[in-house]
Amino acid sequence: MSEVYPPRAGGAGWSARALALGLRAAGHDVSVLTTSPGPEDMDGLPVTRLAVGGRKRLRVPRAFAKHLRDLPDAVVHAQHSLSALGALAGDAPERVAVTVRDHWPVCFWSTRISRGALCPACGLLPMTRCVRGRVQPGALAWGAIPYMAGDLRLKRAALGRAGATLAVSEAIAGELRSAGIPRVETIPNIVDGAEAEMLARREPSFEVPERFLLFVGKLEENKGARALVPAVAAARTGLPLVVLGEGTLAHAVKMDAAEAGVPLLVRGWAERDDVLRLLARATALVFPSLWPEPLSRVLLEALALGTPIAAMETGGTAEILAPGGGLLVRDAPGLADALARIVGEPGLRDALRAAARERARAYAPEALVPRYEAVYRRLR
Repeated sequence: MSEVYPPRAGGAGWSARALALGLRAAGHDVSVLTTSPGPEDMDGLPVTRLAVGGRKRLRVPRAFAKHLRDLPDAVVHAQHSLSALGALAGDAPERVAVTVRDHWPVCFWSTRISRGALCPACGLLPMTRCVRGRVQPGALAWGAIPYMAGDLRLKRAALGRAGATLAVSEAIAGELRSAGIPRVETIPNIVDGAEAEMLARREPSFEVPERFLLFVGKLEENKGARALVPAVAAARTGLPLVVLGEGTLAHAVKMDAAEAGVPLLVRGWAERDDVLRLLARATALVFPSLWPEPLSRVLLEALALGTPIAAMETGGTAEILAPGGGLLVRDAPGLADALARIVGEPGLRDALRAAARERARAYAPEALVPRYEAVYRRLR
């Protein structure tokens, strides 16, 4: 169950789908419960889509909890924060596994980014800092802090009741253990490389340059949107930058590119098939993310397609790319240098492509489904 699920979804939704398909292929009876709109039969899986209006923070968990009352003996796997709160509100939380895909148990905003920089922890002073710019100034801002603190206590208490808490990376697992969450283990997201290769063979639905650098993601502070164009400009490759994503910094990225003379094609949000097709054709994927990345699905799909990657070493990114799956850097100048090397050294590109495909084996269904099955057997 998940509040996000395809056809229109980000990495969390597509990761939930990959798990559902992997379990079905292994012979399990799988059904999907979501509050995300779409068809009720997708990929041959039964998908129950709950209609929820109003304040989602309150209504989505209640909708999940109400539906689960009719499934008293099911093993439930909640894929995100609101579905987890709903599943763990029932009478059998010991039969619930929860996957934590970002920082929602330790950060109210789920990013651990405060005013463009990494926030060390949630306390009174850090919260005072992070409400600025997000909440209207004045008494309302101060009133938000007790609500934020209470929300985090509620989430952590709910996870304390779960039969299993599954972190998508060791970086996230470490956060959860430090927050006092019990029964934490690490199982990464699944990526079906064969499916990705098949979808990527067809031409994209729009024209792209023959050679280009690619960014996929939200144009926001935590995704490194402000560092994107400066790094590409400093690399001096002469290649255009294609951006698949949208966000509050879209205009700033366009202005940066115009001032730096970087050829830029911004397509906004793109269908997953087009994302895969561009990943397979890109000279390099630019990954300037500043937040502690839990386990980026964009990076996992890039590995499966053999895309050379230049990435900031944050959160779980090193777990994905080591050993040898891409070039890891610590700052914007390093990102520019990595891009210049990938574009300018054909031998390096070939080595990165081969290493990426080899690394992708660790995230294949056949590698990870047995680990999920072991968790479910313990919960029965």
